[in-house]
Amino acid sequence: MASIFRKPGGEIWWATYYHDGKRIRHSLRTHDERVARRKLKKLEGELVTGELERKTTTPLCPLLEQFCAQLATVRTGKSYKNDVSYLLTFFGPVCDALEPGSTVNHRFRGRKLANAPDRLKHRHVHVRTLEELTAGKIDGFIATRIREDGISPKTANRSREVLHVMFNYAIRQHGFRSPDRRFPNPADAVPRRREDDPQIRFLSLTEIGDQLEVLKDHPVIQAMVAMYIYAGLRREEALWLTARDVDLEGGMIRLCRKTVDGETWRPKTRRNRRVAISSALRGYLESHRRPAGCVWYFPSPRGKRWDPDNFSQTLREINRAARLPWSCLDFRHTFGSHLAQKGESLFKISELMGNSPEICRRHYAALVPDEMRDTVEFGPRLRVVTDCHQAHESA
Repeated sequence: MASIFRKPGGEIWWATYYHDGKRIRHSLRTHDERVARRKLKKLEGELVTGELERKTTTPLCPLLEQFCAQLATVRTGKSYKNDVSYLLTFFGPVCDALEPGSTVNHRFRGRKLANAPDRLKHRHVHVRTLEELTAGKIDGFIATRIREDGISPKTANRSREVLHVMFNYAIRQHGFRSPDRRFPNPADAVPRRREDDPQIRFLSLTEIGDQLEVLKDHPVIQAMVAMYIYAGLRREEALWLTARDVDLEGGMIRLCRKTVDGETWRPKTRRNRRVAISSALRGYLESHRRPAGCVWYFPSPRGKRWDPDNFSQTLREINRAARLPWSCLDFRHTFGSHLAQKGESLFKISELMGNSPEICRRHYAALVPDEMRDTVEFGPRLRVVTDCHQAHESA
């Protein structure tokens, strides 16, 4: 049996009980005797049902180190960096894996960047064990960031998802058991925020011509932008294209996992795909001249693979001089938007762009008005109206 007591001169109630032949003392963390006795009854019930044996203690820092190491094996470089950023925002730099500068671009490998000021220093969630991280603490942190920092519902949901994956890892690999038996994964008890449909930008046919004309003195970048517009590639998908990936004779672009100079790259969704080369794109690719012996289809001025940030900065500077606001994401949306306006199915668009049909629906469903107009037309209703009209005229 268990009992409660207070230490001499103390105000906190404690419970004492025997478990596996050992006497255990456990703080009930309350000054109220009635609350202490309720907790005692719960404790006695857990002793009888064996639930007390299921309780775990999972130190947070070692778990985060191992979880980040596991993420590095299943995420692309960019996705890994984003996930670790969410963990750093939530917990703060509590372990080496979450130290600022530990996941920087590969160009800085071996060097740490200067630490930026921690704007959330006094708002990180501080817990020693994973069992202390309740749904209330997670929801409270997210709600505070929405209220004080104005983060979007998408960012809030993404933070929740990363923690959900972390708890699943702890359950599988460390035998974590949630103190709340209703929710084995505490993140399940955190409500998702409602996300509005995204606002996208895309170029009209006239704006496509203006954009490509501005780049006529930069033939490599012009061909790359044409690839983004007419094939819907993501920024890094074009930067990682090799000579073997573009088949002009077969009219096909192949986007697949590859290893070049010891670096491995894979598509964002980890699914290989192919995109047909349109007649508009073919002209730019046929006039594109790649240096002999260069493995990259679109090499940088130094003959190497473009760094994504350097490419975006170069394009931005050219467009800023021409007062054009467009980016690689706008070019990709241009591909999907014009296909939707042309009446292509959202399923086909999703296959070509390497997205899920649901994402394409959210982005492009509003751009197929003709299809919606046909949907609302039906014959019987029209005949009933006509018959009624004739009857009225006869009367």
